[in-house]
Amino acid sequence: MKGALKRIFAVAKLVGVDGLRRHALLGLVALALAIELSGLFFFAFVPRDIGRVSADFVVTVGWCVGMVFLFFHAVHVMSWGEDRRVIHTLLAHPLSRTDYTLGVFAGLLFLLLLLNGLLAFIGYGVLVVIKSWVGVEYFSHLGIGGYLLSWWGVLSIEAMILAAIVLFSGMVRGSFTVLLVTLSYYLICTGLPVAVEFFKGNSLLLRKILVGMTLAFPNFSRLDYKGVIVALDNWPSASSLVLNLAYVLLYCGLILAIATSVYNRRDLK
Repeated sequence: MKGALKRIFAVAKLVGVDGLRRHALLGLVALALAIELSGLFFFAFVPRDIGRVSADFVVTVGWCVGMVFLFFHAVHVMSWGEDRRVIHTLLAHPLSRTDYTLGVFAGLLFLLLLLNGLLAFIGYGVLVVIKSWVGVEYFSHLGIGGYLLSWWGVLSIEAMILAAIVLFSGMVRGSFTVLLVTLSYYLICTGLPVAVEFFKGNSLLLRKILVGMTLAFPNFSRLDYKGVIVALDNWPSASSLVLNLAYVLLYCGLILAIATSVYNRRDLK
């Protein structure tokens, strides 16, 4: 077990260092920081409820940057493993396909954590400055707990999508194909709760089918905590938070288990 963890950590380290050296990824970080800092000027166009709008702006920027990272960097990293024969080179060492799959996921998740941590730190500074510039009637409350919770929700959504990307990369070949499948997956996850609500009074069988689909396509809106940043009475219950945490961990673990099984059976030639 200890040896497997060392091998997974070694692959994760390679993926992390490779990501930190890529100019495109560094450019994405610089652009994201510039957009977040522009929030210092953006709030001047908001007539009221500046706190809520500014908090939504900061967290939404982080979410958008995370999606760009997943769709254009994570997808390509998984395809590079085969297109550039990287996976063959690594598997020539005492490294199993399970170690490789989990290591790549861990490395990409580390980059996501680093990216979100940096944006969250800068974003909180932006909100503090905006709060000091406007009156209490426009920005009454800024909770650090709610702010961190909202970023945890963003990171949880990104982690689930990343796990799905690892699975899709094992099932189909080519980065563009994986990108299309991942986009379809995301759109289904986003639209499925709306469909469940729309067909609420219709056929019981159809509703059960839609609810059953949520096991494979999670409802990301349940992890949207932006509203708790500036609200004092909108904090979710402890049981809800524990349930969502368990759901995220269980979902990622199950998807990764399926992904490793697919990679172990896949012909890499």
